[in-house]
Amino acid sequence: MKITLTIFYFIFNFFFGGIEASDEIISALKSGKANELVKYFDEKVSIKILNQEDVLSKSQAEANLKFFFEKHSVKTFSSSHVSSVNNGSQYITGTIETNSGKFRVSILLRRNLISQFRIENDND
Repeated sequence: MKITLTIFYFIFNFFFGGIEASDEIISALKSGKANELVKYFDEKVSIKILNQEDVLSKSQAEANLKFFFEKHSVKTFSSSHVSSVNNGSQYITGTIETNSGKFRVSILLRRNLISQFRIENDND
C-alpha cells in the first residue's frame, strides 16, 4: 500500500507539480522581459497600459509591452497579492518601480494563461 501511494504521489507531482505560471510571470516582470510574459498570454488578451486599453492578439500585446519596458526600464517588481479562486482563475497584483516612476500591475490568469493585463500609474 505504501509503495502504491508513493508511486501515485510522484506521478501526480510530475504532471501537476513544478513551477507555477505565476512564479514565472513575477520573474518576467522583475526583469522587464516582454517576451517571457507573452509566453503566458492567451490568444487574445485584454490589455491596458497607462491610458491605452484594448483587446489585442499576443503579438500586438508583446509589441506594446516591449515599448513600455523600453521607455520605463524596470528596477524592481514587488508582488502585493497572489490569489486563486474556485474556478481556476488566479489574480496577481503588485508594483513595478521603474526609472520613471511607480506603476500598479494587475493580472488575471485563467487556465494558467493571462487573459487580462493592466499597468496603471501608481497614485501613492
